[in-house]
Amino acid sequence: MFQTFDSAGDPAVGKPRVALLRQWLADNGLDGFIVPRADEHQGEYVADRSARLKWLTGFSGSAGVAIILRDRAFIFVDGRYTLQV
Repeated sequence: MFQTFDSAGDPAVGKPRVALLRQWLADNGLDGFIVPRADEHQGEYVADRSARLKWLTGFSGSAGVAIILRDRAFIFVDGRYTLQV
């Protein structure tokens, strides 16, 4: 296996997907949604099929969480990912 350091995430997907999530929140009377990097078992190693944060925001780092509100969105990462975010 050849390892590369290219970013597998695509930040261009973030804006439209967050907009869809916000619409879903409004339709269901919810104020916000928390999207952790961890999978449904809170595992450190997340399979591609469970990479919710990466799917929603394009963030591909190994530590992070997003909080999506109706009018704001926040993403929290550690210092290694400042440039990527």
